[in-house]
Amino acid sequence: MKKELLLQLSSLKKSVNIIAFLLVMLTSVNLSYSAPGDTTWVTTFDQNFQNWADVHYANFTLPDTNTHYKQILMYYTIGCPAAGCDPWDRLGWVKLYIDSNTNYEIQRIITPYNIVGSGYPGQCVFVNDVTDYMPLLHDEVRLGSYIESWIGGTRGWLVTIKFAFIEGEPENIPFKVINLWQNNHVLYGDPLAPPDSFITPQNLMIDPQTSAAKVRLTNTGHGQGNTDNAAEFSFKIHQVIVGNDVTNHNLWRADCSVNPCSPQGGTWQYARAGWCPGASVYPFEVDASNSITPGQNVEINYALQPYENFCRPNNPLCVQGVTCSDCNYNYNGHTEPHYTIQGQLILYKPNPNAHVTVLNTEIPGSYELSQNYPNPFNPSTKIKFDIQKTSDIKLSVYDLQGKLVKTLVEGNLKAGSYETKWNASGFPSGIYFYRLEAEGNVFSKRMMLVK
Repeated sequence: MKKELLLQLSSLKKSVNIIAFLLVMLTSVNLSYSAPGDTTWVTTFDQNFQNWADVHYANFTLPDTNTHYKQILMYYTIGCPAAGCDPWDRLGWVKLYIDSNTNYEIQRIITPYNIVGSGYPGQCVFVNDVTDYMPLLHDEVRLGSYIESWIGGTRGWLVTIKFAFIEGEPENIPFKVINLWQNNHVLYGDPLAPPDSFITPQNLMIDPQTSAAKVRLTNTGHGQGNTDNAAEFSFKIHQVIVGNDVTNHNLWRADCSVNPCSPQGGTWQYARAGWCPGASVYPFEVDASNSITPGQNVEINYALQPYENFCRPNNPLCVQGVTCSDCNYNYNGHTEPHYTIQGQLILYKPNPNAHVTVLNTEIPGSYELSQNYPNPFNPSTKIKFDIQKTSDIKLSVYDLQGKLVKTLVEGNLKAGSYETKWNASGFPSGIYFYRLEAEGNVFSKRMMLVK
């Protein structure tokens, strides 16, 4: 299986030419075996031509779950066909589709203004961390790529999306993604259609095995020429509420002038509500680990800052040229204020393989479980074991009564020699047994904790 080494990009603010060069270099390194940090690259959409506001669907094969990954990065490259790009900033996204009723937005981008011509980059690369979608990004998947472009003709965008699966063992594994809100047009400032009619509280049961939780919220403001120039150019503070805990969300991007896709034509340097032309939309992430209780329900809500748009057609007090320059939306300088909101809850569980060290990748002659060392020990000890061939294995610790007290390693491991550590700080002194199960083989040894 071909493996390619991921070079870490120090900043998304580096020039597109440097990023493109590094991407070429990434494809030129082969490794003879798999080790932590090795990277598997998968290209999905490849120079996909998009120039109309429709979703481009396709099925792709991603790595299976036999190999463990600590991180998944998505490289989104946007370039121009021969006729040229759409010269306007358009909203775009990538979604993963489970069926006709269930989908997950895994990334949102905003296209740049004109990037073709002398001194312009011609294409841009956005690097996004999509590790939270690990429970979805494996085996056969259906992806959708969308850009809200109405340019038509032969102008538009060429979209290439590559995934980098970086091997390793994270401390906690994302195991479930729950959609909270999927609202592409939340009206803002109209008392007849308040935001809470679009965004309702979600009451959810938290899985008992949950060790950590995160609310991942993607929100961008659109519409202009309204009161406060909402929602694209309006500075607003929103709130994420998890149980009794409230976190303020400052929906504003003041860094548009420092852009991974620059320089551009147009007003790309202006600050905006949650987005910049020619950049990825950064999700707002709230660590909800201390706000939830595994095995119990929690209510999650999102509240928008109170606001009324007086420059709206259904406002009887709006006077043309007095209240505002235009009381009617004209689809040009005066457009309806709204937000595009996708909210998700990510649940994590402990990774029993987080502290496994690969000692040797040579294939051992047999399965073997070594005596722990030191022994007796206090409070931690190391356990070495050999795996003869790729196997689903389990290494566990039991007390004298045969009760399971700790699972140290569990899952699919490749052939080789490994070592793990058991920190028994929270356990009483005494005799313990540790057992290795692999391919129908069972090995057991005794160890002593002395405090």
